[in-house]
Amino acid sequence: MRILAAAKSACLVYAAAGALSLLGAALTTASAQNYPNQTLRFVVPFPPGGGLDAVARMLAPELQKSMGQTVVVENKAGGSGFIGTLTVTKAKPDGHTFMIQALGMSMNPSIYKNLPYDPVKELAPVSMIASVPVVLAVGNHVKANNLQELIALAKAKPGSIKGAAFVTGSATVMFEMFKLQSGTDIHIVNYRGVGPALAAVTSGEGDFVIMDGGSVIGQIKSGRVRGIAVAAEKRIGEIPDIPTTAEAGLPEFKIEFWYAAFTTGGTPAPIVERLNAELNKAANNPEVAAKLRGLGLNPANGSAADFTTRHHREMKEWADVVKRSGFVPLEAN
Repeated sequence: MRILAAAKSACLVYAAAGALSLLGAALTTASAQNYPNQTLRFVVPFPPGGGLDAVARMLAPELQKSMGQTVVVENKAGGSGFIGTLTVTKAKPDGHTFMIQALGMSMNPSIYKNLPYDPVKELAPVSMIASVPVVLAVGNHVKANNLQELIALAKAKPGSIKGAAFVTGSATVMFEMFKLQSGTDIHIVNYRGVGPALAAVTSGEGDFVIMDGGSVIGQIKSGRVRGIAVAAEKRIGEIPDIPTTAEAGLPEFKIEFWYAAFTTGGTPAPIVERLNAELNKAANNPEVAAKLRGLGLNPANGSAADFTTRHHREMKEWADVVKRSGFVPLEAN
């Protein structure tokens, strides 16, 4: 009798668990079908006027038209992007709050020793929006016409060549990667943004930059700095005369700088997939795509799963660069 009672009890437990599972699936499906049902918050974790802000404001009108809800772009700057990121991690996991971020998101877990969020559990990668190769450019005062001449200068006088990093952290680590692969001792100077870093190089205070093409292509075209290499497999159409790093003799130095969307961890997969589809559609709208290409960006069109895989792989790759370079992880402010 006890065995029969135990068996009945087990059956009831399994039945209840199955019912709860079906109920959970039904609720998730219902929430996805009703999504979105309120204003969408598109968070930019940096001040107005930067590349991320510009791209978010290009996408917002298209998202608003296709999703049938108001899309508000919110600049939540401060704390190296952490204030905006925490706005998303602490939001309700229903897809109504999401943010645009960049390649630094894959670097942050190894750059900072006390991140104020869990990069895997508290954030859900949604979509890679666009990408552009990183470009190396020197000031006009630098007596180097190509990458090998810059490396030779750096080796001739270790520590004399000054790299202008556009932010402490991700930009610094790109210079560390360059030092590892070129065998040079570059003096890295950190600045508070793309503008100050480029101003340092044009004034002669700094010697070269490593930054996304979207930020530096205009400066190259205007002659304020000289591009010497594109860190990619192929040259960039807007600056076709500048060779790739492989052509310039540093084949392993390749960095694709991406812009991507993240939402709150725990958001149901159907909602993430819907948001992914809408972002892909917006980025590839002919008018938006033309504007993105005008910034040197290539619109993306991949799945949330593909971007998640890439993001997690790159977190491990950048952790290896940080470890080998001797970069000392920073305190998260």
